[in-house]
Amino acid sequence: MRFHLVYSGRLSASGNNAKPAAVASIRDTFHAQLEELWRVHRVLKRLRSTAIVPRKEFEGLAVAETPFQVERDVEAYPAREDEVDLTAPIVDGGKSYVPLVRKSLDLNCSLSIQFLRQEDPGELVLQGGDLDNRLKTLFDALAIPKREFRHEYPQQHDKTYCLLESDSLIANFDVSTGRLLFPQSTHPHEVHIVIEAHIHLLRVGPWNLPLLGD
Repeated sequence: MRFHLVYSGRLSASGNNAKPAAVASIRDTFHAQLEELWRVHRVLKRLRSTAIVPRKEFEGLAVAETPFQVERDVEAYPAREDEVDLTAPIVDGGKSYVPLVRKSLDLNCSLSIQFLRQEDPGELVLQGGDLDNRLKTLFDALAIPKREFRHEYPQQHDKTYCLLESDSLIANFDVSTGRLLFPQSTHPHEVHIVIEAHIHLLRVGPWNLPLLGD
């Protein structure tokens, strides 16, 4: 499965650690796009029904190979007590997070990033393999917030849609850079970023089979 996410706005380097407030704001921008993706994409509509598995088999060493014979309307018939919804929100302190790429679904992803900023084209990977801090901020914003930041820097929405359960689920990425040519963009940290996300199945089963399509 492939799709695109877009961010236009300020993205500044901030030392070794990204500023949590800035990360939360960028995460809210991606939330709106990912919420719409879940609403309109036929693959994700189908995933919501196939990703419900028997609890007794989920809590074992392996997920059942045949969680359902027939897809169901998950709004009318949500997961029962003896079942696990592998796409269910992750709830913490009154807020919930809905990552698409998560361990429970046996997924990771690769990212192709078009990064336009008010600098001449050049590498965003520094000598020694260190990432430009702007990329670190971007990756943090694509994932659910770290536990230590969830309460002090809350998201705008009670249910926040995210790309990743953890940025450790980014299998690989490539970045192409260019100069941002919007004349009205005068702030030095203004960027325009287009991300193509490619979802990979680590283990194929009926619970994640819809994601094999584009």
